[in-house]
Amino acid sequence: MMSKPILVVMVWRGGERFTRCLDSIRVTHDLFSRIVLSVTAEENSPDHLTAQEFALQFTNVEVICTGSEFPTMQHQDFWVNYLESTHTNSSEWIYWLAYDDQVFAPGMRRLFARNTESYKLQSDTVYFGPWAMRHEAPDELWNGSDSEPMETWTSFPIKGSLTLPLITWIGDQLSQPTYMQMSGSLIPFRNYRELSRGRPKKTGPMRIEMATAAGIRTKSVQELPHPISVIYGRSNSDRANYGNAARKEDLHLIRWLLRYTKANPTQWGNVVSLIAHQALGLTKRTVTKTPAPVEDWRVRGKTT
Repeated sequence: MMSKPILVVMVWRGGERFTRCLDSIRVTHDLFSRIVLSVTAEENSPDHLTAQEFALQFTNVEVICTGSEFPTMQHQDFWVNYLESTHTNSSEWIYWLAYDDQVFAPGMRRLFARNTESYKLQSDTVYFGPWAMRHEAPDELWNGSDSEPMETWTSFPIKGSLTLPLITWIGDQLSQPTYMQMSGSLIPFRNYRELSRGRPKKTGPMRIEMATAAGIRTKSVQELPHPISVIYGRSNSDRANYGNAARKEDLHLIRWLLRYTKANPTQWGNVVSLIAHQALGLTKRTVTKTPAPVEDWRVRGKTT
């Protein structure tokens, strides 16, 4: 059996969506060694009180609160600092969840049941998706049947290997952007520490998936055999305009990858090729005024 991951939930103006998230944690709490509900709000705000009430029900739930609203990356630093202060081992797995998403209980339990020696999380690999997807209106919660099949979306090629070298995976996202999420990812805590402490400092949340993946000890990115999280798409969310916003963070990502190559010199050629390819594409779009590639929403199949 795999060691239980630490669940970290980023909570920001969650309201009913946070309550929905907690419902999914209630039925999966035994699959996590610790559950950290990190609330960015004033002390005793509605979300903070909701989190505290939930924590009374379980011994492995911890609630932390920033005391005021923080931007995403500052909030990341806050919970990373907390885990460091509680002596979290750098090799422990973090299951990261945004407040409006859910733990997908069937997927998580299948993952634990399947985790034999032939399917063991590798310390030099990070795990993303696939993600079970539901769509809801900006001003109301999804209210369909839980048994209704959900599309599963992926950031990997539909046909081909589900394990890719880190630089190959990142290059694919930059050249033909696909739907990516941190929610439901499984990544060693050391990667979060590196991004929080490292230079250049990351200030914006876009490209966080790639930047967090690019820890200096990461070699590969792998897709899990089935979803372990449920993502909610809304037309007013950041996800609706991921590509345009994310491209503004490319400069940090490129500099972060140069840092990666200093620790992994065999990757210099791959990273230089990636940078050259991106620069050529940007130059071509600038000269010809052609638009950047649109998002490639890749559907892996359906799950229930």
